[in-house]
Amino acid sequence: MSDAAPRAGHVVSFIDIGTNSVRMMVVRLNPNLSYTVLSLQKEMVRLGAGGFDDMFLRREAIDRTVLVCRKFAELSRHYGADEIIAVATSAAREARNQNVLVERLREEAGVELGIISGIEEARLVFLGVTSGLELAHRTALTIDIGGGSTELAVGTGRGHEHLDSLKLGAIRMTELFIPRGHQARWTTRPTRP
Repeated sequence: MSDAAPRAGHVVSFIDIGTNSVRMMVVRLNPNLSYTVLSLQKEMVRLGAGGFDDMFLRREAIDRTVLVCRKFAELSRHYGADEIIAVATSAAREARNQNVLVERLREEAGVELGIISGIEEARLVFLGVTSGLELAHRTALTIDIGGGSTELAVGTGRGHEHLDSLKLGAIRMTELFIPRGHQARWTTRPTRP
């Protein structure tokens, strides 16, 4: 997106491809730098499932992700989006076959995918969280626990002072430390007598 002021009615779609889910937000940008949310969507695709052993995205996980992104891209265009900004995080950035995901999204969904670093992810989380707060000179810590990583940021109303990304996430930890046969017990709720 350019640094120029948004033109009235400009519609942009943002797609966030995480380790566990794909999120989409379609907004209409206003000349006064405010925005109107037109659509919010989320689909669980588990892109990183099974991939932390050998750092390869599984074909089935890529298939699910491409299917959802194609649907989200079509929905974005239905809302009049003339720009789709798609980024991927932990599972994609660490995968040795990330190029397969990038190429399939380009060919099958018409989406150009950017893969962001953990530090950039932490920066964007900090901006997103603090955009709705009046921090002024107070110091805040933001923590985003994802499927493959956890992003930390410390800062004030003037901006971030420290950014970090840790390879600690719900899917990663489950796959690395809970044996496969026992994982179902940890994801279901116990029944009460």
